[in-house]
Amino acid sequence: MKNKKIIPLTPHTGGVLDPNQVIGREKVIEKYWKILQRQGFVLYAERRFGKSAVLTKMNAENREGFLTIYIGVEGAKDADEFVEKLFDSALKAKLFEESGLKKIENAFYEFTSYIPKAGTVEFGVKDKKWGKQFNYFLTLLVEQHEKKYIVIMLDEFTIMLNKMEKSEAANILGYLRDLVQHDFSERLRFVYCGSIGIDLVLDKLKKSGHNIGDPINHISKQRLLPFGDEEAMFFCECLNEGCKLKLPEEIMKYICKLSDNIPFFIDALFDKIRYNPGIDKSVIDSALHAILNDPGDMNNLKHFYDRIDNFYPNKILTNQILNYLSKKDEYTSEDEIAEQINKIMTTDRILLNDEVDRLWRDGYLKREMTNGKRNFKFNYSIIKKWWAINKAY
Repeated sequence: MKNKKIIPLTPHTGGVLDPNQVIGREKVIEKYWKILQRQGFVLYAERRFGKSAVLTKMNAENREGFLTIYIGVEGAKDADEFVEKLFDSALKAKLFEESGLKKIENAFYEFTSYIPKAGTVEFGVKDKKWGKQFNYFLTLLVEQHEKKYIVIMLDEFTIMLNKMEKSEAANILGYLRDLVQHDFSERLRFVYCGSIGIDLVLDKLKKSGHNIGDPINHISKQRLLPFGDEEAMFFCECLNEGCKLKLPEEIMKYICKLSDNIPFFIDALFDKIRYNPGIDKSVIDSALHAILNDPGDMNNLKHFYDRIDNFYPNKILTNQILNYLSKKDEYTSEDEIAEQINKIMTTDRILLNDEVDRLWRDGYLKREMTNGKRNFKFNYSIIKKWWAINKAY
């Protein structure tokens, strides 16, 4: 990035980044702050794309006009634990006035389903304990932080929903939407973040018999993409400086190309090559092969297979589609995909269309239209190569 000071970095593959180490996301972060002035958003992308890093950097900024709470909720097993985690995060961040802190904490944990009122906060007859607790502490935040947007960033929110009882997950989604649309419509924003697409989780809830409507129709959907070319090269330059490698521009561009500009895989490649005495393209190729062919799956690439196994309704068909496309370098027409799949298994064309469309919307595939025909290929070459090595047959 022109005229930008190089920040020496060393590989941090899989570790927790300090917010100051999160680089190359400045433009997208500014975009997200502007969105939060209007509404919350769903932040989605494949695993290892840097969603958590973006949110932790935003949370650390102390942006004027915003009060942020960032929390990973993957481990919350039910709504009670979910709300308690949020409250504990607010306490640790010292978001309440110190003078009344003990009183606030006591009131929160003394709630039962039968309490109709807490201070000035009144509850409905059917409100659950966790709902009353949530409403209570949100009301306090709004009162104590006037003229600020309250932004609650829920990392791995979709994993939490998927692990819960379906009725509990449906209740949480409905309740959070009601909070934003009614009780705190001017000031409250949620960011739902997850490496499992929220649409997959919603489909699962609906198919289990829960009439949830569209519980995210009030918020924006934002897909976090890999770096642009400029950001990817700047990240390489920072790693190059931090690792004291003195790689030429040609080699750094090759690293960016092989990693599809995905920051995690740029980092992973530097981690593999940093102690090599002489680094050329063959060394980079060997490093990538080691990542893709790792029996321990240290980079968690199997996630792309597991999410299909857990969420896709026709996973055998889906796997066959990806098996075929993993052997193709160019765009392939949907007609050709259907023809080849039907040589292996009999399938309805509408069903195949639905599965290809699901893979496209979920980020596995990219699509182009040629002469009115849909054509597809893997979205990222690194995922295509991993699939061809580890899953295709």
